[in-house]
Amino acid sequence: MKPIFAAPFFVLFLVATLNFECISQDWVVLNSGDTVKCTITKVTEKYLYYSQSYNGVSAKGKIIKSNINEWRYILQNTEQEQIVAPPPPEINEKPEFTERFRGSVQGGFAYLTGSTGDAEKSLQSQGASEADTKSYYTNLKTGYQGNVSVYYRISKDLWLGANYQGFYTSAKMMTSMNMDGMSNYSYYYGEVGERYFANFAGASIFSSSRFGANKQFGINSAFAIGPVFYRDEAELLNQQILIQGTTIGTDLLLGLEYFVKPRLSVSVGTSLFISTIKKITVTTASSSDEVSLEKKNYENLSRLNISAGIVYYW
Repeated sequence: MKPIFAAPFFVLFLVATLNFECISQDWVVLNSGDTVKCTITKVTEKYLYYSQSYNGVSAKGKIIKSNINEWRYILQNTEQEQIVAPPPPEINEKPEFTERFRGSVQGGFAYLTGSTGDAEKSLQSQGASEADTKSYYTNLKTGYQGNVSVYYRISKDLWLGANYQGFYTSAKMMTSMNMDGMSNYSYYYGEVGERYFANFAGASIFSSSRFGANKQFGINSAFAIGPVFYRDEAELLNQQILIQGTTIGTDLLLGLEYFVKPRLSVSVGTSLFISTIKKITVTTASSSDEVSLEKKNYENLSRLNISAGIVYYW
């Protein structure tokens, strides 16, 4: 009878032995050099999932694959060992941007968008030729502009900061004019000219995003609002006239960047600046007067800017 009772115990021992051989002891080697002994339960594109058991207490967790040097697991019911190393990050993996500040310096050309038809007719009525007045105002409408901006990043693609812009243009011509408007023979010959300035300083909100295989390209937009300081130094047949005014202006920008280095880029952009003067101060050698302009005579400071420059992040 002893062999009959011994057989079941032998079978149970064999089953238990086979079960223990099926339980795998896996290893995960971290980049820090530490080793985690566990049972790997699942591997996804980003994470490795595992479970551990200590004194009957089970725990589960996950490790981001970028922190893993390699992992090892044993196939169940076999003695074959598998060692896997995570692939290196793809070259086009989106980088994390840590720069908090953005500064730029740009410059270029600008074109005043206001109509000069009434001003041309006024000069022509005083004796200036049509060809001279058209050339004069064509020169005056085209000028130079520069801007400086500084921003602080408040989120991934959003910045807050300040923007300064300066605009300058000038024009002059030699012409004969009837100053008193009463006699066809009372003409004076001399120079007519203007030196026109508009300075703007405002608060700005800026949005940007990067694209391309290595994130070397960027597209951005910005909106700014603030005070505008207008100054026109005019000369009329040796008479000096200073015209000044202050108002509110806005600027809407759309631009592109190319990153030559991780923190340095070259940029191009275009912006629409909008502002109108309704009240001016006119100063001559003998007097200074404030003038409220009629609506049809408002001084239009609006312009279209085209800029290029450099941008630095830190």
